[in-house]
Amino acid sequence: MIIFKDITCDNWKECIRLKLNDDEKDFICPNVYSIAEAQFYPKAISKAIYDGEQMVGYTLFGEDENDSNLFYIDRLMISKDFRNKGYANEAIQLIIKEAIKNGFNFIGISTEPENIKIQNLLKKLDFYTKNELDDSGEIIYYYQIK
Repeated sequence: MIIFKDITCDNWKECIRLKLNDDEKDFICPNVYSIAEAQFYPKAISKAIYDGEQMVGYTLFGEDENDSNLFYIDRLMISKDFRNKGYANEAIQLIIKEAIKNGFNFIGISTEPENIKIQNLLKKLDFYTKNELDDSGEIIYYYQIK
């Protein structure tokens, strides 16, 4: 079972050392960029993903800056050394719980059209798309909280 922990002066360097596969570097911003970006968006929640004491990934989520009715997952990254263990699935489930706790009815996430792996996971978790693209050309997926 995973947990989220705050990014702090004690763990941020470990977080930026988490690795992607070479073919994924076009899909996900580096963690150092996401951690920096979070400093400029007061609604952003920046978290390290842990399995016990082991950091396995990073996520950035929170109320959408442009739509107060939408909870948005801006980043979800699992280090290449910890793949295929269900961490991304668990992280999304925790984010859904966070959205519910904060009174949201919709969650959004976008992904590169070539990132089939995350698209398949999103569909498995009942996210859907209207085949609309965001400003950067990513496909937007939505989840309606029931």
